[in-house]
Amino acid sequence: MRRARRSRVSDRHDAIDELFSTRGLEADPVARDADRHFPLRPFAADIPRDDLGNADGPIEESETDRLFRHALEASGRGRPSEAVVRYRAILELDPGHVGARNNLSLLLDAAGDHDEALEHLDAAVNRAPDDVALLVSRGAVRARLKLYPEAETDLRRAIRLQPGSAAAHFNLGLVLWRKGLPAEAITSLRKAIAIEADHPGAHFYLGEALHQAGDSPGALAALERAALLTPADPKIFQLAGRILDKLARPEDARAMYQRARGARPS
Repeated sequence: MRRARRSRVSDRHDAIDELFSTRGLEADPVARDADRHFPLRPFAADIPRDDLGNADGPIEESETDRLFRHALEASGRGRPSEAVVRYRAILELDPGHVGARNNLSLLLDAAGDHDEALEHLDAAVNRAPDDVALLVSRGAVRARLKLYPEAETDLRRAIRLQPGSAAAHFNLGLVLWRKGLPAEAITSLRKAIAIEADHPGAHFYLGEALHQAGDSPGALAALERAALLTPADPKIFQLAGRILDKLARPEDARAMYQRARGARPS
């Protein structure tokens, strides 16, 4: 039985902290990077273009298309509550609208309402079972609910359908790392990096997994790369400081802690 729903779209800062929290683990993930790989506009191509430059005249826009366009605009302008209302209105008119279900699920997930997000993703995947973006999104939400076997099933299916999906390999790496399987996590994260070399989250978690596997030099190298990509994230330097402490390099560790204090997440 799923837990009771909790809608907290208005409390964005607490929600984002919960969404990407790794309490009890070596360090927190890089939240902005994780957001970057779950855009709120994957179905933007489904809406009609406006009539600017259209030689055939204006395109008649349906009510669902209009609502979808306005929902995307609201999300893009930092108004998630408005976007949620519009996506819900779309689903009242058209319960089978996959794009609305996907984008609503992402907003709810970002607000910490993982249970309802999963319900919408279940409905969307039922409609489009081979959609890789939906499978990756559902795998990520299932992982946040600690439904690791189900999350792994979704992500491995996504990889079978699209082996070049960096997001699928990245999220599978997170699932394996959270399951305490660092060697398998390392393999998946390295595949994500091979596809997308400048994926800061993959470098960060590769550092986590290598550290968990006992490869401190490899972990520091991965964190160095993550720091080049996201130099304002203090968590990278905090973890590097802890690793250097364990290596009995107190001066280097102190320098990393100082960088962590000076960093300001954007």
